Amino acid sequence: MPERAAGGEAPEPFVFPKPVLVMSSCLDLQPVRYNGEIIRDDFVVKLRGFAKVVPVCPEMALGLGTPRPRILAHDENGTMELFQPATGRELTSGMAAFSESFLEGLSGIDGFLLKSKSPSCGVSGTKVYRYREGGIVLRKGRGLFAEKVLEKYYFLPAEDEGRLRNRELRDNFLTNIYAAADARVSLGRSAGMKDLVAFQSRYKYFLMAYNQKRLRELGKLTASYKKGDDFRALVDEYRHCFLEAIRRKPSRKQLVNALTHIFGHFSDRLGGGEKAMFLKLLGSYEKGVSGIHPPLSILKSWAIRFGDKYLLSQRLLEPFPEELYEEGISL
Repeated sequence: MPERAAGGEAPEPFVFPKPVLVMSSCLDLQPVRYNGEIIRDDFVVKLRGFAKVVPVCPEMALGLGTPRPRILAHDENGTMELFQPATGRELTSGMAAFSESFLEGLSGIDGFLLKSKSPSCGVSGTKVYRYREGGIVLRKGRGLFAEKVLEKYYFLPAEDEGRLRNRELRDNFLTNIYAAADARVSLGRSAGMKDLVAFQSRYKYFLMAYNQKRLRELGKLTASYKKGDDFRALVDEYRHCFLEAIRRKPSRKQLVNALTHIFGHFSDRLGGGEKAMFLKLLGSYEKGVSGIHPPLSILKSWAIRFGDKYLLSQRLLEPFPEELYEEGISL
């Protein structure tokens, strides 16, 4: 039976491990942009206070300095290349070599937050020109460094500050970097199966929302352990499978399904009006009219009211620090 406490008691706060983020140096308030300017994004500035930052500027790493003539991404027979028209400098091979060296040297990271539209760091919106001197824009895509990030660290969240202006993408990014940080810290210090089972338990509904197939696989993986097996190897496999499970943003329908399961824990103890209000909020979220925060908050308040420690431990109900929640643009 789930553990219960006296109803109405404030729960012990969950101590969120600080995510370790690789961040474009220009977002880290360093004057390294091509024009020497400092970028200030209010949300990124706030996030910096809740994370550990590993700054990177691939263009500065190539010795280009600041201010510097602009770099352009262009299409060369179907392959994106980098060129600096003002100097005639070809930068593709240098950028690829730096990217591979830098990424190979990373360890213990939980995600990437890069500069939008950049020919090196852009996760989205990078202009790819027909000619290396510019002119006609063929398409918009990713910068070369960002492309290498997504190849090597496909299992970790990677976004740019432009996309994080979308409320759902921002909430999903925050959810993922905090889940990755929790997996890194908690699983890293797991001393035995009790710790691994505790982690699995608090991510039950989280994984139900993200990937039910992976939830079952993780359950089988945990159950497969036998005395004498290599526990650290099991933990490493578990962590990789967990990160794979949360790679893709869950649909509204998947989240509604998980929240409905949590709602089922309380439904026989609620009045008709309370049920109707919750289901209305859940319906509004599913239709894209409102965000997910209101139904999450109500479920958490009921878990406190009924003293349900098991549900209060569920990371789906509070996936990242409340201070980072902000209203914003929806889809």
